[in-house]
Amino acid sequence: MEKALTTEDRISGGPLWSRRAVMRTLALLPATTMLLARTGEAGDIPFTGPIPRVESGMHAGLIRRIAMDAEERYVLSVSDDKTLRIWNRSDGKLQLTLRVPIGLTHNEGALYALAFSPDGRTVAVSGQTGPEWDDSHCIYLIDIRGGQIRRRITALPESVTHLAFSPNGAFLAAVFGEKAGLRVFGIPNGTQVYASEPYESSANWVAFSPDGRMITSAYDGILRLYDGNFRPRTAMHLAKGSKPHGVAFSPDGSLVAVGFRDRSTVAVLSGEDLTVSYLPDVAGVTDNLWSVAWSHDGKTLYAGGGHGNKGRSLIRWWNQAGQPDANGRGDYVDVAAAHGMVMQILPLKEGGLVFASADPALGSLDGQGFPLFLHERTIANFQGSARRLYLSERGETVEFDYDASGSSRGRFAVDTLMLKSVSTPGEGVREPRAYSKELRLSGGGGENAMRLNGEEIPLEEKEVVNALALDAKDRFVVLGTSYHLRLYTRTAQLRWKVATPGPVWGVNVSGNGQWVVAAMGDGTIRWFDAMRGDEIMTLFVHRDQRHWALWSPRKFFTLSSGAESMIGWHINRGKEQLADFHPVGQFPQFMNSDYFKGLFR
Repeated sequence: MEKALTTEDRISGGPLWSRRAVMRTLALLPATTMLLARTGEAGDIPFTGPIPRVESGMHAGLIRRIAMDAEERYVLSVSDDKTLRIWNRSDGKLQLTLRVPIGLTHNEGALYALAFSPDGRTVAVSGQTGPEWDDSHCIYLIDIRGGQIRRRITALPESVTHLAFSPNGAFLAAVFGEKAGLRVFGIPNGTQVYASEPYESSANWVAFSPDGRMITSAYDGILRLYDGNFRPRTAMHLAKGSKPHGVAFSPDGSLVAVGFRDRSTVAVLSGEDLTVSYLPDVAGVTDNLWSVAWSHDGKTLYAGGGHGNKGRSLIRWWNQAGQPDANGRGDYVDVAAAHGMVMQILPLKEGGLVFASADPALGSLDGQGFPLFLHERTIANFQGSARRLYLSERGETVEFDYDASGSSRGRFAVDTLMLKSVSTPGEGVREPRAYSKELRLSGGGGENAMRLNGEEIPLEEKEVVNALALDAKDRFVVLGTSYHLRLYTRTAQLRWKVATPGPVWGVNVSGNGQWVVAAMGDGTIRWFDAMRGDEIMTLFVHRDQRHWALWSPRKFFTLSSGAESMIGWHINRGKEQLADFHPVGQFPQFMNSDYFKGLFR
């Protein structure tokens, strides 16, 4: 029997036996990969073929949650990119990346929730975990020292949005999306000890007080307080239509801070009955302050969210615990954090804080607000690409923006494998074709349906069209949405639909009608066969504008010098085990530049 990977093995890429196993699997890949991916049923183990993944040393998706051990040696982070990362708290260096089982769809394996046990031994992670093979969600309890899944808490009704360990580590609380409410589990066996009545909307946060009370927030506008035995104690119905998000007990448990998704307000409530104690000064706040935290001494209140200035998020620090004076004014300062909405704030014992943002970014500030470290996105941000993804007639050359502002632009030619920076669109490429008298599109803009020549094109719940492109000969239209790439004929018939690894921000069709090219939320650009919808190849360009990698689902790859570890193969090892990851640089025999060049000859 093959031995389990140690933490050291995971850092080094795995022992020789594991690399040989990958080579055997890759040898079978062309004939088996898509068959296995499309025939799995609920109850099967996760897909076990190699799944290509970007690995640039930083999260490639929104960072949802962060956590720290009690000694503040490490910061943990989880992301939509389906990884759990462990960082050195003092200098921000990446120590380890752990990977849960994932599927081939956009969501399966995305991690939304994270908690670290008080003893520093167990990490709980969850999110969109399990529905592809179990038809339900789960929480992974990971032995952080051994680097192994200790237990799965299964049969959960919805994706978990937030997790918290009780102060003594004996219980784990979880809140859920939709209306599934709150559940509490005993640790370490994972037995459910409490389940609330259904909430009226999605729950977002759960926090424990030092004496074991709990509070939850939900978008039904209700804060719910539970006693130390998980009995409902009181509920506060806030202003109609309000959406409370982050909640935090003060260090002594006497107060609760609340941030909101839908307004630039922070409220401080009594920790006993949730009555309003005071409202900190939010003068000059430009957007929400949905994430809140207290300093360890309780003298400073922190809040962040969409509030920012000139494209950079700001965290507001209030002195005097945020209490305003008689005129409603408070003693505060706004401190620059990073790009993107602040997702969570954790206080440091010596003062200052650690934060995560949606950009994604992870950073730490000292007690004076000066940066200790900052990791920002390493992937391109294609969010402004709806009209700026340019493509050549044959589809071999693509031009794209590295960031949403359009301040820097790149050009990559597959037939020559050349990457260069450009300031304006070059010759031989064109923008997406968006208008035609023959193909008239209407709707979208957040609606759940569009119309093509008067015929309805239905979309899934919460699916939004971000980009579209028309074929040059008016034969079809391509839609890039929150979850899918869709191609419809001129009679509004769906020819194919592909689940994507992130939102599709840009899309274009080659002039010869052979290729559909899409810019994804995970920082990749992907080429699809326009007739069948098969993914043919994927390009990743690092934000340093120098390194790139190109690969195909059929195992071949090519890359620039220095990019050998920037992509690799994720291999699931079953429901109960963490996955392996193998950088492609370990397998030079699969490097084949001629394969990609030959696609356009």
